Amino acid sequence: MNNLTADFTEITDWQKNIFYSTGGTRSKKIVIHPVTNDEYFFKGSKINKKNGDTLYPTEFWSEIVSSKIGQFLQFNMLDYNIAYDENDRQKIGCISKSMVLNSENNLTEGITYLTGFDSKYNPEEDKNKYTFQFIQKALIDFNFNEYIENIIEIIIFDSIIGNSDRHQENWGIIMYYRNSINKINEELLNSKASFWKKIDMKFKRFLNEFFILLHKEKREISKANLKLHSNITLHKFAPIYDSGCCLGREREDSWVEKAIKDPQMIESYIRKGESEIHWEGNLKKRNHFELVELLLKHYPIESQRNITRVKEKYNSESIKEIIENIDENVPKDLINFKLSETRKQLMFKLVTLRIEKLIKYL
Repeated sequence: MNNLTADFTEITDWQKNIFYSTGGTRSKKIVIHPVTNDEYFFKGSKINKKNGDTLYPTEFWSEIVSSKIGQFLQFNMLDYNIAYDENDRQKIGCISKSMVLNSENNLTEGITYLTGFDSKYNPEEDKNKYTFQFIQKALIDFNFNEYIENIIEIIIFDSIIGNSDRHQENWGIIMYYRNSINKINEELLNSKASFWKKIDMKFKRFLNEFFILLHKEKREISKANLKLHSNITLHKFAPIYDSGCCLGREREDSWVEKAIKDPQMIESYIRKGESEIHWEGNLKKRNHFELVELLLKHYPIESQRNITRVKEKYNSESIKEIIENIDENVPKDLINFKLSETRKQLMFKLVTLRIEKLIKYL
């Protein structure tokens, strides 16, 4: 279990870069490791855009806890740990290593494919249109059929932690431009292909180099070029990331203290939890388990496969250990930033009750 204990890193003296983001209301910045020069993302908790106040101080803890629990249940997770920056307004938050090398690869967020598939789609105005079926159609249109199960996996994971904010920027596909170029170079070196086949490979290499240039210049890629991705560029679905809107992070301490002693409050809270991803034919959001039920009906093989894995890996004592020890590496002089015991108890109750509810569907 040691690998599921959150590491603590002091980043006060690390170089800070501007973070360009399509959305979100959390304090974010790119920080550079002083030795390896690797990029990391440092995020605090949700902030009030009007006055800059921290709305949900424990949100970054929810991100870290959900990351570790997801890893324990063998979901493909981005790993989040603890970081401290003396000069940051919030000072403490979660840190994750960049999923891509900015000069060579790129994370293309879901919103790019959704708006590329339907240019009239406006995420702010067409919230009801953000359905599982809409995502499915967009993935198929871009020849990403194999990633439909990844969306199913995300929905099942969100039902475990109660994530309410799986919007279009909170999932994506990683495009490996440099790896594609290297593979083409290797094939050209060892290939006995025809002249025209080699011309085709060189053209694909040029296109991947062009994509790198576009990415460096932060230029948008056209729909036509997006479709080229799936045909000429190596890619994979990104690990699950940005899952902090969960585990009661929005509830005040007074509510938490009452809820851990009242099973009905916990049950009501779980029942009211809704998924950001809609289901076609219904204007209202579905709660997490209604969405799981629909997936089991229409995609039984993929859904059962993921839920069965959760059942096989689930152990309440291990979940408890992960949550209880999540902040053990926080230094003693920063004890005020640790999770309270009541918060830990709430997280444990929410996760275990949700998992037990989920596996009953098998």
